Amino acid sequence: INSLADETQRATLCANLYPIARQDLLRRHTWNCCITRVILAPLSAAPTYGYSHQFTKPSDWLRTLDVGENGNLDYRFERGRFLADTDTLYLRYVADVSEGNWDSHMIDVMVRRMVADLAYPITKSTSLAAESRSQYDDAMRVAKNVDGQENPPEELGDSPFIDVRGG
Repeated sequence: INSLADETQRATLCANLYPIARQDLLRRHTWNCCITRVILAPLSAAPTYGYSHQFTKPSDWLRTLDVGENGNLDYRFERGRFLADTDTLYLRYVADVSEGNWDSHMIDVMVRRMVADLAYPITKSTSLAAESRSQYDDAMRVAKNVDGQENPPEELGDSPFIDVRGG
């Protein structure tokens, strides 16, 4: 195919599968190239009860990573809104980033995902579909490992469990 807009069976199949695969890939891992930070202002209307303020999620929000300046704010996420007892909400999240900003490993994973999703519908070969799925799984593992190694390791703070063990 030359375009997802082509009027062929394969283009239609690709056009139907791509948005679903894309959203799944973006939500499946905390890709460094997709992480965004914002500070949200509260809406004028407070929640009915339980929290003092509510905040609308950003339009490109896909998955919450941290809420609060240190990631430790008590909050709830309901119907596309964050509820919290604060007048400014610090939010770190996975954003719906365009493909032009994706990491090269992430692009490779997406290509392999589409191959895996299209292998059986196009070829009717279960062995090719299984092989394609295995290659996708391998590419995903590599991409997650590389992406995860770009940041320093998280340090675990003091824990009562460690103190009890005499640590």
